[in-house]
Amino acid sequence: MNPDLQNDLEWLYSLESAGIKLGLSNVRLLLKKLGDPQAHFGAIHVAGSNGKGSVSAMGASILRSAGFCTGLYTSPHLVRFTERMTVDGKEMSEGRLGKYVSEMREISDSGSFPRPLTFFEITTALAFLHFSESKVEEAVVEVGMGGRLDATNVIRPRCSVVTPISVEHTAYLGDTLSKIAYEKASIIKDGVPVVCSLQTPEAMRVISWMADCKGSNVKFLGRDFQAECVGQDLEGVTVRLNSLGTEVKLGMLGRYQCQNAAVAAEMSLEVGKSISISSDSIIEGLSKARWPGRLDVVRRAPLTVLDVTHTPDGARAVASELNVFPGSPRIMVVGMLRDKDARGAMAHLAPLFDHVVCTSSSSSRAFSPQEMLEASLPYNRNSLALDGVGKAIDVAEEMAGKDGFLFVSGSLYTIGEAMQHLGGRHGP
Repeated sequence: MNPDLQNDLEWLYSLESAGIKLGLSNVRLLLKKLGDPQAHFGAIHVAGSNGKGSVSAMGASILRSAGFCTGLYTSPHLVRFTERMTVDGKEMSEGRLGKYVSEMREISDSGSFPRPLTFFEITTALAFLHFSESKVEEAVVEVGMGGRLDATNVIRPRCSVVTPISVEHTAYLGDTLSKIAYEKASIIKDGVPVVCSLQTPEAMRVISWMADCKGSNVKFLGRDFQAECVGQDLEGVTVRLNSLGTEVKLGMLGRYQCQNAAVAAEMSLEVGKSISISSDSIIEGLSKARWPGRLDVVRRAPLTVLDVTHTPDGARAVASELNVFPGSPRIMVVGMLRDKDARGAMAHLAPLFDHVVCTSSSSSRAFSPQEMLEASLPYNRNSLALDGVGKAIDVAEEMAGKDGFLFVSGSLYTIGEAMQHLGGRHGP
């Protein structure tokens, strides 16, 4: 990486320390200075608490299979900043990234904004500029946090999507599920169709009310369309989608991906009312979609799987999927962040393994290996603590041998460092 780009990226990352400042006035002004690039492509907007990344990756894969030049904007990244904004599955060049970040820095330093620009506002504008200049025809845009005041909420999409909503980010989004659902459902635009995952009755009421206020037709999984998982092996899960009247073999593991696939298919059928998307394109796109770091098989000897599970609910869901992976002994490497309920997550995962290797990523927010050990020991006495994700993986591989099963879990930082250590490239 050239020194100028390194310097500009360090400036951009330094803005993260200023924290999150929700609101749309800044990003609208920034986009106006850039020529409103978000107006130059069609879009699907995806909000929610769980599964929005998978749904977004599936949606982008479907659009590509339908022949559209397709952008995908997601966050955060695992290893490289450019993972956040891909065009037809490809990350932007270092030269283009340098040009954009330098331009954003110059605009930011102009002093023409009501308050300093945030990391996410600049990143969102950068993604939209990249899509516009790359002649993207359709894009899938994942909300960063909430929805109503998220920087992405400046687009008028062809379809709004809401994946399952749970209580999260209460300091920013509210302290009840209803308040959080209101924030997320506020991506719904006048007359734009809405497709929703399974929701709690409370969230469903809020979304339905918002859609009614906006004059938007809303479809809910479980009420208006259905999905049934019919099988799973190491190559992926098979789901029957009633909207398509057929079974589809997904390229992702985890039975929970069946629901995500149903939502992605339904939103594609809605978008297909205004642009050309065939059922064959939906089936092909779902089969080709990948989402790194989610029950992600990266090696076969020992069988090695990476997953960004770091909450009790996520751990419960993943724990129910682990029996699809063969191998003995079964070893887990884990490292989480201090703002997560490590004990709650380990209660579901640790008992399923012969040994647990507790470690820490390089993030300043990470639990120390000893703190992770304290979370693991009540549920697995065969737990040990090791500094460094790479060292933990090396030791765990020796313990597993070529016939074992190695599961690496925890924060995005932990999985990103695991990917770098294992040398595998990745990207949607």
